[in-house]
Formats: sequence, structure tokens, C-alpha cells
Amino acid sequence: MVLKAMNSLFYGDDNRFRAPWRILLFSILLLLSVLPLIWVKNSVLQFFGAVVILIVGLYLNAKYLDKRNFSEYGIVFKKNTIIYFLTGIIIGITSVAILLGIGSLIGALSITEFSTRLNIVALLFFGVKMFFVSIWEETFFRGYLFTNFNEGFQSSILSKNQSLIVALLLSSVLFGLAHFNNGNASFLSIFYLSINGIVWCVPFIITKNLGLSIGLHMSWNFAQSKLFGFTMSGNRSEESFIKIKNIGTDLWTGGEYGPEAGLLGLIGFALMLVLSLMYLKINRIKII
Repeated sequence: MVLKAMNSLFYGDDNRFRAPWRILLFSILLLLSVLPLIWVKNSVLQFFGAVVILIVGLYLNAKYLDKRNFSEYGIVFKKNTIIYFLTGIIIGITSVAILLGIGSLIGALSITEFSTRLNIVALLFFGVKMFFVSIWEETFFRGYLFTNFNEGFQSSILSKNQSLIVALLLSSVLFGLAHFNNGNASFLSIFYLSINGIVWCVPFIITKNLGLSIGLHMSWNFAQSKLFGFTMSGNRSEESFIKIKNIGTDLWTGGEYGPEAGLLGLIGFALMLVLSLMYLKINRIKII
């Protein structure tokens, strides 16, 4: 009887480890695998290595631990993925540009300079770094965590829609908490980034493909930091096409953390969500 109870604690009816144990085990193994990368001095190489480890790890995880199709993590090698990605790039840049315009109109931001001399090589390296950062975070938080949370909660007492909502919220809150160590992070920035996580998870839920989410994530970061001069997640922009100054309250601008801790950031998130849903609706992708 005790043995049966222990077995049901760790294993589901499908003879797999239950979702919490799978998530815990994979997360520990992933952490141990990427830990040696702290000795790599180049941040681009660090994130490239982390992405390679994550993708290979997920492939093995799909085969031996999750026992699911690898494509269920949203890593789909099809033409649509590239189209989704490029669309996400356009939507992300557009959203930050509109955010800048709104901030200027209401007197929260001031454009102080337009730069014509930029280090193109440095910009390209930053773009590549943001590409790998976006793949890493979207694949882990959306592709892996959301997928397993959603399946795990469906196996409990929750309905399909309830488990989807709980998985969406939980994976997004963990995404927000993952940024607690950023410069000038606060409860508010973590809360807003959790909302950001929801916005980037919705396209994955609808398309079962991470292309759009990765494009949104990459362009949002790049446009903030290198195009329009915002502080991005507590990281000051050192070189950008447009230089700006916060002249409004922190409530609007997010202060030293950047718009992701202010109402302007929420406007940007809303724009990304609305534009993404409009694009998917126009292309007749079924909206859940």
C-alpha cells in the first residue's frame, strides 16, 4: 500500500514522472550544464552556448523524460517560423516607437539627440546577443515551462481552460522573478515583466510556434536599448540612434529601470499584444 502511494506520488497514469518532478529534474540538470559558461568572458558566446545546451537538453528531455514530440516546445523548423519571427521584429520595433511618441506627447520623455556615428559592429553583436537571449528565455519560460505546467494542471482537478490560465500566469510570474537581480529591480518591475511574459506567451499558445514570441522579445529589447535610447530592464543604453531623457514621473517612465517598470511599458506590452492578435486574425489563425 505504501509502495503504491509512493509510486503514485512520483508517477502518473501514463508511467511518466509527474510534471513537477520533471520540471525540477530538468531545471537542475540545465542549471548544472550551463553553470560552466560563467567562465566564458564573451557574453555573446555565453548565450550561444546556453542556447545550444538548452536545445540539446530539450531534445533529450522530450525523448526520455517528458516523452513528447520535440516540436511541442514551439521549436518548429518551418517557413512559418521565419515569417512569424520577422513579423515579431516589426511589431516589437513599432510598439517601442509608438511608446516613445506617446511618452514625448505627454511630457514624460524628451528626445535630446540624434546620433549619426554609431559602432555598427557593436550594434550587430548586441543584436546577435539579444537573438540568443530571446531564444533562451522564450524557449525555457514559454516553450518548456508553460507546456509542462499546462499539461500538469490538466492532469489534476483543473479543466483545460483553467489549467491554461494557471500555467500562463505561473510561467509568466517566474519570468518576472527571473529578473529580480537586474539593476534597480523592484516589485513593480517584476509585476510588469510578469505581464510582459503573458504577452509573449499568448502568440505561442495560439500558433504552437515560438517564432513570433522570439521576434517580439528580441526587437523589444534591441529597439529600447539601441534604437530609441531607453534603459532596458535596468541596463542603461550606452549607444543608440536616439538619445532620450526621462522628464516625467517614475510612474510613467519606470525611472532607472526603464519603461518595463512604468505605465509606458504597459502601453508597449498592450500594443504588442493587440498588433500580434491583429496579425494572427488577418492571417486566419484561430484565436483561442
